[in-house]
Amino acid sequence: MALNLEPIYKEIFTKFETRKKFVIKNVEKNTLTVEQDEEICGQKEPRIFEFKSPKEFEEFVRQENRFELDIVSQLQGNQMPYR
Repeated sequence: MALNLEPIYKEIFTKFETRKKFVIKNVEKNTLTVEQDEEICGQKEPRIFEFKSPKEFEEFVRQENRFELDIVSQLQGNQMPYR
């Protein structure tokens, strides 16, 4: 019997705090498919991510939020990330 994990996935999805554009494509057989619209040299390149559990998706959201916070702190600080 498959659990209805869609509400759990949607709740975790609301925790994204990033400028990247993510969209839930579908939830099928407890597997979540998320698409990221990534623009490279003016071309839209969708990236697909699949998650088999809410825990795995929550960890991904945490990593993306941490990456965004690191970028913001580098831009606001006096130290340049590169020379």
